[in-house]
Amino acid sequence: MTQPFRFGFIIGRFQPVHRGHEALIDAALAIAEHVLVVIGSAQESGTSRNPFTAQERERWLRQIYGDRIHVLALNDLTNEHDHSTSWGDYLLDAVEDYAKAKGLPPPDLVIEGEESGRERWFAEERIRRLDRLTFPRPDGAVSATWLRTMIREGQESVWRTQVHPELVVPYRELRGALLALREAR
Repeated sequence: MTQPFRFGFIIGRFQPVHRGHEALIDAALAIAEHVLVVIGSAQESGTSRNPFTAQERERWLRQIYGDRIHVLALNDLTNEHDHSTSWGDYLLDAVEDYAKAKGLPPPDLVIEGEESGRERWFAEERIRRLDRLTFPRPDGAVSATWLRTMIREGQESVWRTQVHPELVVPYRELRGALLALREAR
């Protein structure tokens, strides 16, 4: 079966990877021949907001998806709260450069979760070449911030319901890392 899109991409921090991220990636895989997962804030780790390295985040994505996805670690242009069109240009340039380097078709789809500020990322002339699939974030939806809190509080049963079974194993390791960060602050 031919999929309607040739190359779709998703961006997130994946701090950590959770069921909401999986829903986006699974949707992308269902409709795009190639899917690039862009790990944002790749240079950030060791903080309470961005505790995990880009390598850890990529490892988790690979545990779930293997080679069915492409992964690109992307540093922030200025800071993770930069929602300017400069950031959007930087992101689109990185995705287009990745596609060229890998011999992939140019991107034709961006898959995104609904998030305030995202509408300001892209200049109209750049984004009009891409279709956009935006998933609404319902009230009470899982977020990485909430999930990190659950990990810190020792809520392993909650963790188990919000992540892929492949990622349940490192729970104690993640909790130890997050608790060490809190103690260091």
